[in-house]
Amino acid sequence: KQWYQRRVRGVTVLFLFPCLHVSCDWSMIPQNECRHLTVDVPEPPPSLKQAFLMLQDREHLYDATLEELGKVRRAALLRMFINSLTRGGPGGNPKPIELSSHDPIRYGGDMLAWLHQSIASERDFLLSLLPSPDSVLKVLCQITEGVCRTLKIRVEQIINNTEECITLLQICNIIQFYLSTIKPFLSDTAPLIELIVKLSVQCSKQFKQHVTLYISRLSDRNDLPTPDLLPTLAFQEALHLLKVILNTHDVSVVPEVSPTESMTQLLEVVVSPIVTLCTLSASQLEVVETAVYLINILSCVYNVLAMYENTDSKLTVLQCKIDEELETLTNLQYDHMMKITSIPPSDMINPDRLSTVASKLDQALCNSEVLWLQQCTKLTSLKHRNGVWRGAAEQFVLLYSSLVTSPHNTGILVKSPDQISQLLK
Repeated sequence: KQWYQRRVRGVTVLFLFPCLHVSCDWSMIPQNECRHLTVDVPEPPPSLKQAFLMLQDREHLYDATLEELGKVRRAALLRMFINSLTRGGPGGNPKPIELSSHDPIRYGGDMLAWLHQSIASERDFLLSLLPSPDSVLKVLCQITEGVCRTLKIRVEQIINNTEECITLLQICNIIQFYLSTIKPFLSDTAPLIELIVKLSVQCSKQFKQHVTLYISRLSDRNDLPTPDLLPTLAFQEALHLLKVILNTHDVSVVPEVSPTESMTQLLEVVVSPIVTLCTLSASQLEVVETAVYLINILSCVYNVLAMYENTDSKLTVLQCKIDEELETLTNLQYDHMMKITSIPPSDMINPDRLSTVASKLDQALCNSEVLWLQQCTKLTSLKHRNGVWRGAAEQFVLLYSSLVTSPHNTGILVKSPDQISQLLK
């Protein structure tokens, strides 16, 4: 009985291996036909599908056939890609992609769009041919590797030859968009995915460098603030760049895992150099003028960011800077009010000094404009002007209250603190 069993197995093996080799040979016939197809993905013959199904149990033959299939389709995809770049479609329709090489956004977008469409077609072809999804993924990664060098040369040329900040940001958005659409078809370690990620990082780095360079050139112009302490021309150009960048980012169709983090990174690239530009342009001003100018400038940036989502973190930073300058300006306004009314230090109070204070205070209250620090009137925001006046007036009323309750006040200061508070409103 055992002899018969061994005999049957031996005979089976003698017939099985030649059949498997024949199946492997069958798989090569349609692949040879694929070498002549440069546009359309071929329909998988039933015999080829049956051959792959049978070869699954023989790993070395199955892998060898997959490798051959990958080589054939890799060469075909590269040939189709180059034809679409240089020759276009049949009869010149669609036109060659390289005809739009003068337009970097369209040029890069058309190349990536073609690859996305072709990869989807290749995947459908492989799914209808191969029995295993893992095999489809493996072969598709091998196929798409062929276009990497051609794509890399052209996209890097686009990035390196583009000097406009906004154009670079748009190109970066296009690369990230097609990365998100192609990535589901391939593994993270696929050469094409690694290339697109690298190109995205390179484009983003180039964008940051050009923004920094642009604002640095604006800073080198050394524009001084106007007498009205309004934004300089250099700042207005930088603010316009910020608006365009935020608009470009806002209309981007790139799916973001963390929109807040993405916006924070973008703002760090653009806003921080603009704030530095503001500080440098105010370096030659006096303390009170510097405070007014920075409040006006930072408020402009704040108002722009407030129109967009996911800018809360930067708005908080800007608000803190504005509050610091407002506090400085409030203290300066308070010092000015003390100077106008000739209020002495607490250790120098006497009846004569109080008489002078009463006289000067009455004169100032009759013409409240003299109590205003002139530079404070140049604040562009009514809210900030009122806030500075209110804060200084509150400090002044507290000081006046201490003078009223002073032992040296023998009916000299007749107005109560509440009256002074009402008059200063």
